[in-house]
Amino acid sequence: MGLISPSIPARLLPTQQTHYLRKSVAFNTPGVGASDTVKIGRLPAGAFISGVWARIETPFNAGTTNVLTVGTSAGGDADIINGAADLNAGSAGTTSVTRGLGLPIANDTDIFVKFTQTGTPATAGAATIVISYAANNDG
Repeated sequence: MGLISPSIPARLLPTQQTHYLRKSVAFNTPGVGASDTVKIGRLPAGAFISGVWARIETPFNAGTTNVLTVGTSAGGDADIINGAADLNAGSAGTTSVTRGLGLPIANDTDIFVKFTQTGTPATAGAATIVISYAANNDG
């Protein structure tokens, strides 16, 4: 599960088709469980988010809480997935999330994930995040 380099540009295909960002993270992905977030990709300026899914492959098993958030700021913004409200990271399964749909992407925008845990630290947990979007290429 390699991390995204800050120098990789947003994915933008020249044809009109659905684009997507897909990334897997785990409880032990470097930085994901710390007080900061981990960059998982970048959306291009003008992108229109049309779908957001989180698949909990292996439940996160911290002792008290397991919260997975996805957002547009390195500080832990949860404007795409607010784990506490949108999904249960402690339970396997796929969740379709509506929070990030239509979120305005004015500039090329980095996407970050964060795993917040309390109680006994997690020893397991893996998720795949998929964000589908339409690029602004109709000009």
